[in-house]
Amino acid sequence: MLRRLTKVDTFPVFEQFGVVQKILNRSALQDALIKAGLNQSGLAEKLKVSREAVSKWLAGESFPQPDKLLRMGMLLGLAFEQLVTLPPAAAVPLVSFRKKSHRKTKDEHLDNARETGELLKRLVKYLPKQELTCPPTLKEPTDDYTYVQAVASQVRKEMGLERKEVIDFKDLIDKFNQLHAVIIPVLWGERQHHGNALNVFLPDSQTTWVFLNLDSSLVDFKFWMAHELGHSLAPGLVNAEGEDFADSFAQSLLFPEAHAARLREELQRVNGIGARVRRIRQEAQKHVISPYTIRLALEAYEEARRLPATDLGETGNFMGAVMNFVKGCRTVSQAVFKQLPPDPKAYVGVARSGFGSPFFESLAEFCKHEQGAEAFIHRVLGVSLADAKGLAGELRQ
Repeated sequence: MLRRLTKVDTFPVFEQFGVVQKILNRSALQDALIKAGLNQSGLAEKLKVSREAVSKWLAGESFPQPDKLLRMGMLLGLAFEQLVTLPPAAAVPLVSFRKKSHRKTKDEHLDNARETGELLKRLVKYLPKQELTCPPTLKEPTDDYTYVQAVASQVRKEMGLERKEVIDFKDLIDKFNQLHAVIIPVLWGERQHHGNALNVFLPDSQTTWVFLNLDSSLVDFKFWMAHELGHSLAPGLVNAEGEDFADSFAQSLLFPEAHAARLREELQRVNGIGARVRRIRQEAQKHVISPYTIRLALEAYEEARRLPATDLGETGNFMGAVMNFVKGCRTVSQAVFKQLPPDPKAYVGVARSGFGSPFFESLAEFCKHEQGAEAFIHRVLGVSLADAKGLAGELRQ
């Protein structure tokens, strides 16, 4: 049985596969060591690491942990930009994710996500042959209400959903596949991981990789799928601007302006805050999205069209109703697997048949042709080494 694919202890997989995003500026470091009267052994002693570790840092085979890097800079009087050499910007993976409950995203989280992107580069050559043209992306994406509504409307039209009120999971999956985005279903747990999804764009190969957490509730999962679709349409828009656009796009795609207008008109005839909230819950259940998504869509519509706000009561009370609604929803993993945790065969089967993802096909080819597949799987999917061996065995069959 696969255990939950939760965050695991760091494994030296980057050294094994030669994946290092940043390297030390060797010339500046050597000069600073001479001025400080230190050699590699002396530096190792000061930093309380092995001489071998320092040797690998200088050779570009590994990179110091943040605390060691900070101590090194302070010891030698070197600023970060003097101590570290960054790779060409065009080669750096572009990553997009927002931590759960909007907790602060730290540099180490971004570094970890980019390192995952560096590893994914090794799978590109094993992807199925695609068209010779790149999938279309937005020219100048912004979270302006009118612009986002226009984009969502265009995407709905491209998906053939002009007359379809509710977007299905399959509709979103099909759109990802049209964009050649590689879906990677993962089991990150309900609370352990930093977020529900991760989007990685590799500029050199123009490929998009989308991690989706199957342990999310069905309503959260649909929103995050639409959110990541927004990132896939605007891969160059990152950081807060990228997250805000993706949020606005997801909301507009799942519950567009026409829906918000009809619902608002209906709510104006409903007496009482409780009755209005119940009506929103009914609408949320029909669309398999959170009531909060509908409230935000309604508020954005009213603000953009300068309409009086619909009284839905205090946000705190409304969020209590939202939490109760989400608690009553199954997770995707509960819906798609007969038993939890799933065994490797069931897990791979769902990824292939349920999501139409070429990820495990490319990973299977990697397992057949490359050394260290277990360590690679361990790092990319966040599984234990034991589970990585089980998945590698399944993929080699």
